[in-house]
Amino acid sequence: MVGDKFLVAKGKAGMGNRFLALLDSILYTQLTNRKIIVDWSDETYSNNRSNVFPKYFNLHHLTQASEIPSTQSVNPSFWKNNLEKSVNEVLGLYESEYDLRYNNPRIWAKYTTNMSRIDYSEDILIRWSFVTETYKLRQHFLGDFAYLQSLSNETILKKIIRENLSLQPDIQAAIKKTVDNSFEDNVMGVHVRYTDRKSSINTYLNFIDKICEKHPKILIFLATDNKEVEDFFRAKYTNILVTDKWYPISGSSLHQNPECPDRFENGVQALVDIYLLSKCNYLIYDKTSTFGVVAKLISDIPETNTIETSQYTLRGKVKNLISWLREKEIL
Repeated sequence: MVGDKFLVAKGKAGMGNRFLALLDSILYTQLTNRKIIVDWSDETYSNNRSNVFPKYFNLHHLTQASEIPSTQSVNPSFWKNNLEKSVNEVLGLYESEYDLRYNNPRIWAKYTTNMSRIDYSEDILIRWSFVTETYKLRQHFLGDFAYLQSLSNETILKKIIRENLSLQPDIQAAIKKTVDNSFEDNVMGVHVRYTDRKSSINTYLNFIDKICEKHPKILIFLATDNKEVEDFFRAKYTNILVTDKWYPISGSSLHQNPECPDRFENGVQALVDIYLLSKCNYLIYDKTSTFGVVAKLISDIPETNTIETSQYTLRGKVKNLISWLREKEIL
């Protein structure tokens, strides 16, 4: 490994967040010829702090390493002597709970590689994020990568998923079984996040009812993190499908909950829901939750059959504006 350079993609937050951050990390390693190490050994989806990533996914056509080398040549420098720690543990070493509570992106930026740069000399770069930052890499689409300049960010991310990432066969089999046994000719996928973040149910219902008027026998596949939402949909609609999953007590998070009895299985359930959403004929989601964003990236659902609900709510418009300001590096 003498002379090798690495990028360690750490896991942070829920499945949608870490999935999106991984895609950018893959692209970064391709641009910089670094070996990628995906480290999801935090406690979100692991009961014993083992690295669960290879139990969920396979990587393809990438130069990989299985272990994080021991070195002091690390960026950001906060990670020196902390390479085996999780993102939350490293943040906790240097930041107060008060500062972290408000999700300040300027604080986060100190602890992850700046995607705008590809000239780091350090042997190991640490990368984590809640979202994609493909736009920061565009200035480096040169030479063999110049063809990426003409592609949208979404097209680039779809390409990475298609070429470099696949589910483990057992998870693929579980998804296929549900599709084969339960999906019908016409399926509407609906993702409703309703615990730590709440989507507007009425906005969803307006679009669902319009599609049901057009297709009275359509199957509704509901992916939600809230049992009360599931019960509501079952009472309102007759042709509905929901996968079996563990639910937390009302109002608490599903995918980062310390009360979850099997955190690895919790991650499997998340992936099954995401990929089932991607196999529907219609998709209704709120992009302020990355869960639906990932489902759309994986899918081949036509834009005409995709409805993003946040643009119709004031809360969503504010969040979308903030995201745009951050992307333009104004905020």
